[in-house]
Amino acid sequence: MFGKKKLKVWRFCSILVVFVFVIGLLAINPKMNFAATKPTITYFVQMDSKVAVSYDNFSKIAAYQLLMKKLNVNIQFIHPPMGGTAAQDQLNLMIASKKLPDIIYWNWIDSYPGGPMKALQDKVIIRLNEYVDKYAPNFKSYLSKHPDVKKMIVTDTGDLYCFPYLREDPEIQGTFYGPIVRKDWLSKLKINPPETVDEWYKMLKAFKNNDLNGNGKNDERPFSISLGGATSPRRAFDYCSFLVGAWGIKTDFFVENNKIQYGPLKPQYSDFIKTLQKWWKEGLIDPDVLTMNRDIIRANIQNDLIGSFLGLIGGDLAFFVNLKKDLMGVKYPVLKKGQKPEFGHREPQFAKSGAAITTSCKNIPLAIKVLDWGWSKEGFMALNFGVLGKSYVIKDGRPVYTDEVMNNPQLDRPSALAKYACASFGGPFIQAKENALQIGLGLPQQKEASENWRYASNTKLLPILSFTSDEAKKLADIMNVVNTYYDEMFVRLMTGKINDVEQLRKGLKRMRIDEAIKIYQQAYNRYINRK
Repeated sequence: MFGKKKLKVWRFCSILVVFVFVIGLLAINPKMNFAATKPTITYFVQMDSKVAVSYDNFSKIAAYQLLMKKLNVNIQFIHPPMGGTAAQDQLNLMIASKKLPDIIYWNWIDSYPGGPMKALQDKVIIRLNEYVDKYAPNFKSYLSKHPDVKKMIVTDTGDLYCFPYLREDPEIQGTFYGPIVRKDWLSKLKINPPETVDEWYKMLKAFKNNDLNGNGKNDERPFSISLGGATSPRRAFDYCSFLVGAWGIKTDFFVENNKIQYGPLKPQYSDFIKTLQKWWKEGLIDPDVLTMNRDIIRANIQNDLIGSFLGLIGGDLAFFVNLKKDLMGVKYPVLKKGQKPEFGHREPQFAKSGAAITTSCKNIPLAIKVLDWGWSKEGFMALNFGVLGKSYVIKDGRPVYTDEVMNNPQLDRPSALAKYACASFGGPFIQAKENALQIGLGLPQQKEASENWRYASNTKLLPILSFTSDEAKKLADIMNVVNTYYDEMFVRLMTGKINDVEQLRKGLKRMRIDEAIKIYQQAYNRYINRK
């Protein structure tokens, strides 16, 4: 018996020694106590180049540091390799192996086959409605005040599937591509910026017939297109409806009086093509648009060969203004003076990407709270502006970026901001209008271009639609064939190799474009009836 008592005393002393040792460690480093109990959320999101110049992981961004401290949570960001199909490949592998992170930030509309409804059916992500009601007071409050936004981010059956990336002001933030003209060439010719299709023609003719670059050669290319990723000039007209919008149509799908329309089937399309043919025949269109080689086109802009072009407000307009090119963004053309353009470039308020919670998440309430923080006032300020006193200050009641962001000697403005906040590359929060005004529209020429391009009404643009799995498959089968054919025919029509638009229409009909229109109509009807 004495031996058993001695053993108990020995065990007690051993436990006491360990306890004292742990207490001693905590006294040296009290943070160990929190680290041991801090929960972890895994978060799959693509690395952005603006972050990558400074950090190898989003967890180092000041806004996310604040979030982790605020909620006492560790966020383990998982970044696929940058470039190519690496992100899609890694996502596919995670889904196939059923080894999913807690949160996935993704374009569920375009980059998941069958869209968000299929992702829910495949049990990759979960329906969020009930969890948002219970654990996301900030996001819930926003949606209750903005039913129009809620309509954008639910499926046709009313399932909320993500915390979205939204633009606070879709007109300002969603308009960043359009017609750009050499302002100094207009001054030399003593003509005003063009407003009508006829004025555009006269301007382009003047660019062609006067040696405006002063090199003694007739080498000016009056009109060109700068659009990365496009392989056909038709895609630029799809993207922004330049010129074709003057006839109140697009080159692809649009909606009119709640009916889906397809531009080439409309009678006005013939007038658009005739105008393009005239421009091409008279040498007013840059021949390099046939291959859409953006590097060559941009080199020609830099070398004073191009008088006007379609381009980005940042990557083109600001880039060349900083190279001392005198450029201005002008309004989209109309047929008659005083008309308002019906179409221009406009991205939707919902940027299509959003953070969804996967079926593998073991702590859904915490994942919801992590995402809901971005919809709080504190989260909005941190994710858009960073750290008060470092990356921004408050002046006259509004946040203003500091020199650390605006005049950083090592980094451009978006990259400098990316050390502190996420507004320059997006995420599951509302991108502030102030970010666009200060970062995206920092030059007077950009502000002017934005104002001119925003003048278009864009009331006939389609909302973001969801297609069922069967619809998506049928649509892909039809449109893959249609688009290949249409791209080829568009170039042949523009260059005058064929003149009969009816030939294009017959081909589209033969390739079942009417069936595609019907599918779009069904999806649009469901969208209109969403609640």
